[in-house]
Amino acid sequence: MPGMLTLMLRSAQDGAVLAERHDHNSVTQVGGKLIADLFRGKGTAITHMGVGTSGADDPDFALTALSNDSVAGQPPLTGDVTAALTDDSFTVTPDPVRRVVAVRVRGTMPPAAAVGTVREAGLLSKQADGTFALYNRVVFAPFDKGSDHELTLFWEITFPYGDLQALL
Repeated sequence: MPGMLTLMLRSAQDGAVLAERHDHNSVTQVGGKLIADLFRGKGTAITHMGVGTSGADDPDFALTALSNDSVAGQPPLTGDVTAALTDDSFTVTPDPVRRVVAVRVRGTMPPAAAVGTVREAGLLSKQADGTFALYNRVVFAPFDKGSDHELTLFWEITFPYGDLQALL
């Protein structure tokens, strides 16, 4: 399930693009279990997106949450660090040329949310107990989001179909 994140930081006043990032995502162990549980008719779908402060490597893909800790002397993010996704946040498009079904997800952090230095983003599933399960994670070059900036994240996750033996 390859995925790509495009991130755009814009001025809330005039919409000018202040920063842009394009990076591939990594599915976490928890994310793999989320998908496996959906096959069994259990679990919850992706409900939120979030951002965090950690740029640390995760070679075992074992992280279960994004971080909002002080990093390199910079304070945690202020305001909400997650944003709910609605049905309108998702589009599903079959692509017979590439033989994939593409899921596109779009969400926006408003100006008052996630103010500070942002280094990571992910898609989340809100669990019955109110906690979040981290489906995927993208780490990118840090940027500063002010209270006069809007942050929009676009994901494209592709699910291949057909004879997948060549992928093994």
